[in-house]
Amino acid sequence: MIRVKLPERTFVNLYDATGVSVGTKIKAINITPNDVQLYFSAAEPTIDDVNLPLMFGRGSAFFDVNDVGVWARCVAGGAINIEVLT
Repeated sequence: MIRVKLPERTFVNLYDATGVSVGTKIKAINITPNDVQLYFSAAEPTIDDVNLPLMFGRGSAFFDVNDVGVWARCVAGGAINIEVLT
């Protein structure tokens, strides 16, 4: 697994942060109690983007081969583990 730190109030591109190719199936596991916002886009989202799904504290989410980009943001800061799926 690859650990990705999420600085306070900063969007992090999960594919760039891990070196995993865009479109690869991955599983994100929130390893902190803080909620993480997720956004699916090739471009960095803005704080004004609505409908950001939440990955609750200690929860997980799966991303498919059709996702062009995955961004994560944690208001209080946090960390997630990324598992590459085959």
